[in-house]
Amino acid sequence: MIFTGIDPGSRTYEAISVTETGNISRKIEIPTDLVKQASYSLLRYLLDERPVAVAMPSGHGLPFKKITDLSEKEIFLLTLADPEKEGHLRNFIRSSKAYIFNGFTIPGVIELDSVPVYRKINVIDMGTADKVASAFFYRTMYDNFVLVEIGSNFSSILVVQNGEITDGFGGTILPGFSSAGFLDGEIAYLLCKYAKISKETIYSGGNWERGVEIIRIISEWYSSKYDLPIIVSGRRKWDVDFGKKFSFPFKESAIGSAYIANSLYGGIYRKYIDFLKSAGTPLSHVRLKGWEEIISLTRI
Repeated sequence: MIFTGIDPGSRTYEAISVTETGNISRKIEIPTDLVKQASYSLLRYLLDERPVAVAMPSGHGLPFKKITDLSEKEIFLLTLADPEKEGHLRNFIRSSKAYIFNGFTIPGVIELDSVPVYRKINVIDMGTADKVASAFFYRTMYDNFVLVEIGSNFSSILVVQNGEITDGFGGTILPGFSSAGFLDGEIAYLLCKYAKISKETIYSGGNWERGVEIIRIISEWYSSKYDLPIIVSGRRKWDVDFGKKFSFPFKESAIGSAYIANSLYGGIYRKYIDFLKSAGTPLSHVRLKGWEEIISLTRI
């Protein structure tokens, strides 16, 4: 049996197929811009492989929804982007609905039962679904660790204790190479009053020097307090001078997604299935004044 996982990277999409015993059978990598314009090559790969199950790119995450059953509302929840605009993730999911009958979404950190609710309040991006997939990959080797992922544009931190994710800080919270990370509340107010906050706003204005400081402060605090090793993954992992790094001929999130498909359908990694217990949506824990109006405007 073959199980496939897909990583939706900022620069490239990578699909990996593994066997029932977890061995890699095939891998393909496609520029993200090509996926946005013409997703046929990636769909062709999936159809040729005929996998038992496909862990699909899932953005901010939804717990185990069949791709063929996704509504436009649920696609919005995965992307949290203007549904009237083009986007590589949205385009690929919409294309897949007609062809990939065994594809399913995977949760983001915010939806995991193992994360205490108080840590989720007024947060959406504690780590996207691909970060959960990366952590799942390392979970097959470690019970306890801090996973720092340094991607092309975004960075994240996930904390795994006793085989469960217990905390996370996502790419729109931590400053990255190109992403601004968290916004000062006063800046957010002024932008909303005199201009607007768009995806371009939060995906630009990166402060990498400050980002590295914050990432190191958080990851080393968890490491010291709970005696956890720090693992650094991602395309730019060699740009930081701390943590344990591995060299793999694949993206951790791509093979982690394939392992998730393997675990859900009775493969060798099924013993880690509790790692993925989850419920809710990316928006389940926002409590800010005025949020009801946002929900009303987005028709959720």
